[in-house]
Amino acid sequence: MRRFVLALLVIVGASGAGVAWATGLGGTDAPTRIPVPAKPFSATVEDRSGTIVSVSSATFDGEVFLFGTLGEAQVTVPFEKIKEIRFEPASDAGSLVAFAVLHAGEPVRVVVDNDVPCYGETAFGFYKIEVKSIRRITFPSP
Repeated sequence: MRRFVLALLVIVGASGAGVAWATGLGGTDAPTRIPVPAKPFSATVEDRSGTIVSVSSATFDGEVFLFGTLGEAQVTVPFEKIKEIRFEPASDAGSLVAFAVLHAGEPVRVVVDNDVPCYGETAFGFYKIEVKSIRRITFPSP
């Protein structure tokens, strides 16, 4: 009986590893799909190399708001309020400071994890970039 259970566990584990490999673990990070946002937002993304890309269906880790910490609090800032976000290094390794300028003109400083993925759709396909590679995101006026 113990041999049967052990053999069953090995088979289940191996099939799970095969599924994980086939769905992308150990493969490429190329975006074949992007999260569908609750509300579509267009944005212009400038990466650290200076490349500028216009995207639709923009999301911050699948969400339509910037999230992070402000002092000791966790905050979210909806995209519809943001005119521009500029990312700069933070004193804490693994984090960046997101300087968001609201359409009303008010600045907001939010600390974000530097490995958060941002997604969008371009005229040529899907787009994925981690925050640490972004210099600036600009949203059109409402």
